[in-house]
Amino acid sequence: MIAEYMETHGVKFIRGSIPDDIEDQDGKRLVTYTVNGEKKTEVYDSVLLAIGRTADTKNIGLEDVGVKINEKNGKIIATEADATSVESIFAIGDCVDGRLELTPTAIKAGKLLA
Repeated sequence: MIAEYMETHGVKFIRGSIPDDIEDQDGKRLVTYTVNGEKKTEVYDSVLLAIGRTADTKNIGLEDVGVKINEKNGKIIATEADATSVESIFAIGDCVDGRLELTPTAIKAGKLLA
């Protein structure tokens, strides 16, 4: 949704690319990147790099205490009230399945639970 809005306002997304180099060039950015095995170079006004996130929930004992995990993405399954499958354990932030991966969202949830 947000990406579609940004694209209609002139933002170019180069998904699946690997940045190789970014240089200043007359107040702009000369960007060299690889996408689908092909190296490309283009000039941009500004550059935003997003690398994605994964849940780091393996080997911390969640399975041992009965917290249910989405096996596909490793994220914790929780209710809208942040409760997990274990009554005394709550989950907030990027590790929760189906939630926005935004820091302010996790901060607010943490404050509400505190």
